Amino acid sequence: MAELIPEFATELKKYGAKDFNACYNCGNCTAVCNLTDKQANFPRMFIRYGILGMQEDIIESKELWLCYACGDCTETCPREASPGEYMAALRRFAIAKYDLTGLTGLIFKNNPISILVTLVLAVILGFFVFTMKPDHEVSRWIFNLMPFDVIHDMGMVIFLLAGITMVVGLLRMFLHLRKTMLKGPENNKSKKNGFIGAIKKVSIELAGMKRYRDCDADEASYWFRKPWFVKPWFVHWSIMWGFLGLLLATMLDFVLKDPALTVWWPTRILGTVTGLLMMYGSTLAIIYRLKKVTKTYEDTKLADWMFLLFLWLAGLTGFWMEIVVFFGGDSVLNQVVFVIHTIMSMELVLLFAFSKFAHAMYRPLALYFHFLKN
Repeated sequence: MAELIPEFATELKKYGAKDFNACYNCGNCTAVCNLTDKQANFPRMFIRYGILGMQEDIIESKELWLCYACGDCTETCPREASPGEYMAALRRFAIAKYDLTGLTGLIFKNNPISILVTLVLAVILGFFVFTMKPDHEVSRWIFNLMPFDVIHDMGMVIFLLAGITMVVGLLRMFLHLRKTMLKGPENNKSKKNGFIGAIKKVSIELAGMKRYRDCDADEASYWFRKPWFVKPWFVHWSIMWGFLGLLLATMLDFVLKDPALTVWWPTRILGTVTGLLMMYGSTLAIIYRLKKVTKTYEDTKLADWMFLLFLWLAGLTGFWMEIVVFFGGDSVLNQVVFVIHTIMSMELVLLFAFSKFAHAMYRPLALYFHFLKN
């Protein structure tokens, strides 16, 4: 039986949970949610977990990640307990628990520390960027203060630790979900077919966001009559595939050629198309939060703002560099923009496992277990 920790409710509020104690268990939140079913019952179940302090049940639940934060439950809650925001807070808590370093918890719970970590990392990455341009005047000045090898090795160690943290976080989540999901004897053939079927369904979900689109299926939804290209599911899809496409283009650029060769190189075209997707999605996400179009967007945490602004600025500076490459411009301003773009992009990758972006690796794993059991 899971350990009950009554004071856990206070801890959850540090992750952004509001007045979930006001819940009187009416079940309205679960009733209005289009994504709940017998195999995935939320958010009512999780409110009980939080009030009773059942931490293990929270981090061992795949259902936590099946919620797409559409906000219908919050819109209709008679007690204004904000169940949608509460689910988001639980995901922040779970991300922090999967991270062995403890850095994620500090970033989510403490805004000054979040800003400090971002700035310190930016300075270190700034030094690291100049190791890629050792003949630059600024590089020579930096290397007089600190040897090239020290800066380069420090940067590589940070990237290595970030990668290890990501792998360990996924492994810890896998073990938690496996403990509760894979129950009962199954023969090898049925397991193999289940694995393949689950992976197929996860791939289809990531490609088309079918479950997320179901969030807007009710006529009462704010988004029901809106065009598909402004709905939250497409905003989410644009950001996810835009970032992944840019990451792939950057990796291919680095492996195959000099990045400054030509804008008509295939990887450059891939980067341009996916960069436009990412800029489109992040711009709409920022606008929705500024306008507070629904209750989901009324209370955005600093970590979420920083994540979106980093995406937007990385895209903007990236297109600036595309124009510079096309017209052959080379000035001090362009060099500054290049450094800013590189730092922003590196921070997004390095903080992947320590930020809201971590749900991009945890949700597919939860979906896998969800489809595997079903």
